[in-house]
Amino acid sequence: MPCTMVRGFLRTTRTTELTMKSNRTYHYLFKYIFLIVGLLIMFVPVISFVFPDSVEINGETGSTDFITTIIMGLLGLLSVLVFFIIKDKFAIVELKNQTIIIKQNGEEKTVNWLDVASVSQIQFIQPPLYKLRTKNSEETVWFNTEPKYVSLNGFTSDLSEMGELITKKKRELGL
Repeated sequence: MPCTMVRGFLRTTRTTELTMKSNRTYHYLFKYIFLIVGLLIMFVPVISFVFPDSVEINGETGSTDFITTIIMGLLGLLSVLVFFIIKDKFAIVELKNQTIIIKQNGEEKTVNWLDVASVSQIQFIQPPLYKLRTKNSEETVWFNTEPKYVSLNGFTSDLSEMGELITKKKRELGL
C-alpha cells in the first residue's frame, strides 16, 4: 500500500481502481439459449410422434403429423447450428479504468483501452449485450453487463455502472 509523509506521520493512501465484471448468469443464458431452445423444439414433436397418446391438441388426444415433426425438427436443428456458430463469441469481460480483461474459452487476455478498435451495444437485446473488437484482432467478442436497463420499443439503454464506463471511454477515446 502506498504511503506518504504528512507532518512527520506516515499516512497510507489507498488507490482504488474501478472494476466491473459481466454478469455470469446472463453470460451463460446468452451463450446456451439457442442450444436449449433448439433441443426443446426438436424433442417435443418427436415425443408426440412416437407417443401420440401423450399429446393433447385442442382437447383431443393425437399426434402431430409427419410434416409438422420434420419442420419443427429442422427449426430445432437450425437453432442448434446457430449455437455452434456463435458460442465462441461470448466472453466474460472485466472492465477497469485502463485495461480490459477478456475471459473467453478458458483463456484470459488483458487489453489496454487504447487498443480497442470498437465497442458498441447490440440493440433489441435485453439485458444489454455489447460487441468489442481490438485493433490487433479481427475477432469480435460479445459480452453483457448487469441487468440495469431501460427498453423502449426494443431500443435498450444501459443504466449499469459498466455501461456508464463504456460510454465514458467511448467518448474519451473516440470509439
